[in-house]
Amino acid sequence: MAVLPVQYESVEGNDIAYHQVGSGFPMLLLHGFPQTHDAWHKVGPLLANRFTLIIPDLPGYGDSTGPAPDEQHEAYSKRSMARILIMFMQQLGYTRFGVAGHDRGGRVGYRMAFDHPDKVAALAVLDIIPTGEMAERMTFDLALGIPHWWLLAQPYPFPETLILQNPAFYLKQTLDSWTDNKPSIAQEAYEEYLRCFSNPSVIRAMCEDYRAGASVDIQHDRSDKDQQYRITCPVLVLYPRDFFAASFGNPVSVWEKWAVNVEGKAVESSHFLMEEIPEIVSETLATFFLRSV
Repeated sequence: MAVLPVQYESVEGNDIAYHQVGSGFPMLLLHGFPQTHDAWHKVGPLLANRFTLIIPDLPGYGDSTGPAPDEQHEAYSKRSMARILIMFMQQLGYTRFGVAGHDRGGRVGYRMAFDHPDKVAALAVLDIIPTGEMAERMTFDLALGIPHWWLLAQPYPFPETLILQNPAFYLKQTLDSWTDNKPSIAQEAYEEYLRCFSNPSVIRAMCEDYRAGASVDIQHDRSDKDQQYRITCPVLVLYPRDFFAASFGNPVSVWEKWAVNVEGKAVESSHFLMEEIPEIVSETLATFFLRSV
């Protein structure tokens, strides 16, 4: 059973698994790779007395089903995933809400803010910069530091076949190499991540997510940049001082090119900051959203 129990909402044939708790202004919390909604299991209880929290598995991840893959990878573009989750929130009765996204969830979140500005009241992105910026800033050394981007984006079924030979090894290697505080990943959460990571359909969806990230997502970002579109809602950039986003430069300065109202905070953590420093993450998010919405 998930650390945060789920219910389901059907959206265009996709069954979105989600956990809902709390009261107050609605906040959508989005996890990243290679996790599930349980990535928020430490932060959720700390925010639930101030916000209504809606915490789904991304389409295709965890216990959520997702669209059928397509040759252009549009189905798992962040634009498509954002649209599905906007409809999901509308079906739950939420027409305007805050979004906090970590890793892949942050990429879905900022695409929501671009494409549905009337829905997203404020946005927090955790340890990412825009995909388009990554494409422009990529170097050999940076590429060596994120090999999963290039493995998962390879054509089907190459990465799926390799990962499914030993999903436990791949998952543990990923989690261990992205955190300096291994005990922060609770055993019950790890078991949930592994259960879902062992599902071939989840691995296919994750790979399609990265295939989109190496192709159509970059096109969407470049189109917005060329047309000088910017995110108009308040944006919080929360990032580990010496980890992923910071390796591409000052994340706040990067985001100031993409949004009109940006603030940021560096924290002492590695990638999985919701599990490593949940108190700091929850207080930072609460302060930002209570002031911004």
